[in-house]
Amino acid sequence: MATSELSIREEVLVQSSRLRIREFRLPTRCQLIPVIRDRLLEGIHEFRLATRPTENHFCMAVEEALANAFYHGNLELCSALKEDGSSRFLECATQREQVLPYSVREIAIQEIAGTFGLWITIQDEGKGFDVAAAVNREVDPELLLSSGRGLLMMREFADELFFNSIGNQVTLVLYPRRSDLAEKSSDGDGDTDGAVDQNEVAEG
Repeated sequence: MATSELSIREEVLVQSSRLRIREFRLPTRCQLIPVIRDRLLEGIHEFRLATRPTENHFCMAVEEALANAFYHGNLELCSALKEDGSSRFLECATQREQVLPYSVREIAIQEIAGTFGLWITIQDEGKGFDVAAAVNREVDPELLLSSGRGLLMMREFADELFFNSIGNQVTLVLYPRRSDLAEKSSDGDGDTDGAVDQNEVAEG
């Protein structure tokens, strides 16, 4: 097992042929983002929820949510640092991973996966953000930073999206694409992708 995976603590609460519930706790080490992202997407294959195009889209939404939790939540980095095209954003992240209070913060994740879909809840220990204000910026191109379009992507590629009241917890939902899987089976290819039925932001 890779060293990075050893720092991910996992507890399986429920495991059956139709349902799995897992919880993860991770230190604030940004190199873990792709590692935990791949672990969280395992349920799509295990429970045959969607074809590759839908999986790729949901993968982008999950990675964005993880990046928000690590960089903007626990490390409290401002998106504006990305705007000048320099390496300041990543340099600052590397520095903060080593100093208090950022170095002792953790990311908590719950995965509920089954034949009914996939729920991924990600919570950081940061101060959160104003969800309503972020949504308002999203509809006004003049207020939307190029580095701040992650919320738009998450809403587009997850079937449902929920935030808690302070904005430091997000839940992404993927529902089964049975028609896609049936068509893939009959056609012998995976190019068909179902339309996302719901894209909404709600406060939990």
